[in-house]
Amino acid sequence: MTKQGLLEIERISADKTVDIRHAVLWPEKTKLDVILPEDEDGTHFGASIDGALVAVISLFETSTGTRFRKFATLPDWQGKGVGTQLLTHAIEWSRTKGERRIWCDARVSALPFYARQGFTAEGDVFEKSGIAYTVMSREL
Repeated sequence: MTKQGLLEIERISADKTVDIRHAVLWPEKTKLDVILPEDEDGTHFGASIDGALVAVISLFETSTGTRFRKFATLPDWQGKGVGTQLLTHAIEWSRTKGERRIWCDARVSALPFYARQGFTAEGDVFEKSGIAYTVMSREL
């Protein structure tokens, strides 16, 4: 529950992630650009407020733990705890699957958010499509 309404987190299909991914992460690109080749192999969760999807995250099993990608919250819902609750759900899901680590390529602009969630930076900063990233991970 948030101050704004009932928050529900549920597993969703990959195609339901596309609109939010596009609007938040890469609005200047096409919707096709936010679809990952491995989406069909992933597990996708969405956070809804009163039935309206407002945040998404996609999880992929790797040899080094669960990798999450295309984690996005609509601007009107950022800073209200929705993304934190969705990430917490992803962490718990990964833990129940027996994973020992969860990680992502994080935009440098989001590092404070991930640090608050117990993630630490690994390695150097790198660039993708003109945006600075670094790997962030957390032991489970």
